[in-house]
This record gives sequence, C-alpha cells and structure tokens, in this order.
Amino acid sequence: MKTATYDYIVIGAGSAGCVLASRLSEDPSVKVLLIEAGAPASSIFVQMPAGIRVLYKSQKFNWRYWTEPQTQLDNRNIYIPRGKVVGGSSSINSMIAIRGNRSDYDNWASQGLSGWDYESLRPYFRKIEDASLVTKARNDDRGYAGPIRLSYGTQQNAISTAFIESAVSAGMPENNGFNGASQVGAGFYELTIAEGKRSGAYRYLDRAGNRSNLTLMANCKVRRILLAGKRAQGVVIEDGWEEVELRADREVILTAGAIASPQLLMLSGIGPAKHLQSIGIAPVVDLQGVGENLQDHLDCAIRLEASQPNTLTPYIGLVRGGMAGARYLLSGGGPASSQGVEAGAFYNSDRNPDLPEWQAHLIIALRNPPPNEKVPHGFAVRVCQLRPKSRGVLRLRSSDPSDSPRIDPRFLSDESDLESLVRGVERTCEIVDQPALRKYIKRRLDIDAFSTGAARKAWIRSHAETIYHPVGTCRMGVDDNAVVDEELKVRGVENLRVIDGSVMPTIISGNTNLPIMAMAEKAADLIRNSRTSAR
Repeated sequence: MKTATYDYIVIGAGSAGCVLASRLSEDPSVKVLLIEAGAPASSIFVQMPAGIRVLYKSQKFNWRYWTEPQTQLDNRNIYIPRGKVVGGSSSINSMIAIRGNRSDYDNWASQGLSGWDYESLRPYFRKIEDASLVTKARNDDRGYAGPIRLSYGTQQNAISTAFIESAVSAGMPENNGFNGASQVGAGFYELTIAEGKRSGAYRYLDRAGNRSNLTLMANCKVRRILLAGKRAQGVVIEDGWEEVELRADREVILTAGAIASPQLLMLSGIGPAKHLQSIGIAPVVDLQGVGENLQDHLDCAIRLEASQPNTLTPYIGLVRGGMAGARYLLSGGGPASSQGVEAGAFYNSDRNPDLPEWQAHLIIALRNPPPNEKVPHGFAVRVCQLRPKSRGVLRLRSSDPSDSPRIDPRFLSDESDLESLVRGVERTCEIVDQPALRKYIKRRLDIDAFSTGAARKAWIRSHAETIYHPVGTCRMGVDDNAVVDEELKVRGVENLRVIDGSVMPTIISGNTNLPIMAMAEKAADLIRNSRTSAR
C-alpha cells in the first residue's frame, strides 16, 4: 500500500463536503483532502438549469438508487436519484432554496441538542447566501456575501402566477419570501440560480480557488475508513486494482449523504454488530443506530394537460431540447435557463395554521404522461407531506463496497402518513379547481386525485414517489441509539465525524439542500473550536 498524509480528510464533495473543505482550508496551516467518487462539476448539464432533465437519470452523474419493494406502495421499487459529481445532489437537484421551519430546529434543541435551534443556525444561513437578487432592500436576516447566489429564476411562467392566484383564492396567504418570517402561503421559490446558471455547493470550491493546502480528488472511490482500534486514522481508496491508504492526522469527516455515509460506516465495521457479522464484516463498534431512522418526503404528482402552448413540455424531447440547449450556449437564456419549478406553497390544516403540513411544487412541464399518451403541453402540481412518522432502514447488501445498499424507507408504514397525504392531495385539488389555474387546464390526467375515500388512497399507493430528501440514517442525539453527538462526533470512535443530511434527527419542512449547507458551516466552526480548545 502507498500512503499520503493530510490533516483532514473529507469524504464526499456534496452539499456538506464542499462547504467543510472550503472553510477548513481557510487556515493555511492545515492540509485538507476532499474526496469525491464522481466527476468534476464542469459539465454544461450541471451548469444549465434545464440540465436536470438529463441529470435525473444520468449514469455518469447520478448513483440512481432504488428502494426495496414498498409494501404500502403496491410493492413498487421507488427511484432515488443522488448526485455522483462534485457538488453532490446540489449539482443535480431542482435548485429550490428553503431554510425550513423554525420549529424544525427548535425541536432538535428540545431533544438536548444544544446549539442546533433556529437562532443558533440563523447566522450560518446568512453566511451561505448572496440574496441580492431576491431582496429589494438590505435585510438583516439575509446574507449578501456568501457563495450561493439566489434568484427567483428567469421565466415566471403565466401558469406559475396563476397557481399562486389560485392558492390565494383557496384561502392561503400569498408569501413573497418562504425564507422570511413565515413559511406558510403560496409564492415564487428562491432558487440557487443566478444569471441563468446553477449555484451549487461547488461554488464554495470556486471561492477557495487554487489553495495549495486544499486537494480535490474526484473520480475516487473510498472503500472504508482506516481504523486503528477505535480511532480513525484515514481512508482506504481504490487505485485500479490496488488499495491505497490516505492518512488524516486530525480527523476523518464523512459527508457522503444519507445513503453512502451509513454504508461506509458499516463497511468499516461501525454499525449493528449482528448485521455486520451476517455479511462477513468484523464489528469494531456495535452502533445500533447506523442505518436506522431513515426518513424522506413522499410525494404525489397531479398531472394536467395544458390548454395553452406555454409549458416547457416540448423541450423534454430531443429535438426541441437540443435547440433550447444550443440557444443557452449562445446566449445563456431561453427555456434552458429554467429548471421548470418556479412556484409552490406551504400549507396546513386548521389545527396548526403556523406550521405547514404539506408542500407543493408546480412543475411547468410534464415529465411522465400517462402510458401510451402524447401530451404536447402539460404541467403538474406535486404535493408532499412534510413530517412523516414512518421510519425506514438501510442495510448492506454485501461486504463489497460496489454493491448498492438495501434501502427500505418503509413509506406509509405509519397509517397517519397516508391519512395526511390524502388530506394534502384534497387541499391541492382545491387549488387546481380555482378559476385562475383552471383556465390553463384542458384535461385532468389523474382523475382519482380528485376523487374521495378509497379511490384517492389507491391512487396515492400506485403513484406516490419520493421527492428526494432522504435523511436521518446517522442520527444526531444524546441517547444510546444516536450515531453522532451534538458536535457530530461518531459515538465510540475517535477522530471521526459525520456531517450531512444523515445526522438530522427529524426531517425538516422543505427542501434539504440549504439546511445541510448551514449545518456544515456550523460544523466547520465546531471543528475549529475543538482544535483551539485542545491547544
């Protein structure tokens, strides 16, 4: 084996890893290695907002995971895209910028996780962003010097405006800033897009420039964490047919996401001992919580054929899509400068008017029309339940790192989740039926979404899918089943932390990209402070 040595090794150049590597390398006295299994983020499909239509199924840029058959979803396997590229899933996502609800973080703090309440995280949300394009005047709650530039997008389609008007007609407030004082209402989303280009987590690395103390190793697969007893010393990577050791003098930091982080812990002998033994891995630390507590937002798309030719549906096709791409390359504008999801809503039941129970995304393109149907122009309203009670589990398929793990979210295993999603679909149908949006609808393609009772439940079971927010599999907590403590240190292992969506105790109310970056900003301070106190 060959050996190289760094101060910090960060595994996974995703939303958390890019932030951490950039921030830690601000200290010129330390050497930081950032390892990414995927390619650099230089592809035009990553930079161009409309590139998500390619990235969604791309073998090069996407891990393309599938769940185990879901009992409550007609035994279907559910597709889970995850970024295999520098920037991670921030390089392939829909670029929606949501902080989440204050209560999400305050609930974490109430579980004994000091410093993880919303007020403690607020400075880090500001640190992430450049909100110059989404605020008319300077706002003390917003940041203006961060690497992630935000905007309201380039198109603002008439259907998006009609959706907002219809939501207001259905009794919701209009919300001109989901990241402001209130999350509830309908409005245009803030997007991680500026001047027609994606603003993913890799922008942190752009800021870092060519620092001599920061090394990015892309297209590099980590096989396991290198342990000496119960102390992390580095990582073992693949180099052709060889294994190569890379050493970390201070810490190994796992930022590979809610699927790959628990997978790597278990491949390294950290996890449920009986499970590890059953596939031939010698347990080093019997940590039962690894891979448990999997949560995700389950989502249903209500599909609609448009009455007017003003959707982005034609650009999904090869010819029109290619023409839009060529226009984008020449001018940076046109349909390809939009990711197709401009507007949405957070809404609730009358029982708790300040805390949203559901989120809607208006898609001004129809990706999946009904089988054997050609829909020239269509759009969809996707609705998800924000606080699922169902909990899943992730386990290894074998001791081979190249085998995808067994992912079982156990969607709708808690009956209350189905009941909530039924109410959410019902509430969404009320929006669709309002006059402002109805004039853009030629035909409802999902009739059962507008039905009642058993028909609507059956439609949900046959159509629901994830909206791609898996979290919780390396849960942060103070109890014996928690995987990491409030400083994100892995319990029972020295010099090892996990920092990504896997550490969330409970899923947040909305898209998870910005919260994960904010958590990584805080983690960088925790690491620096622990180093200072150790001197």
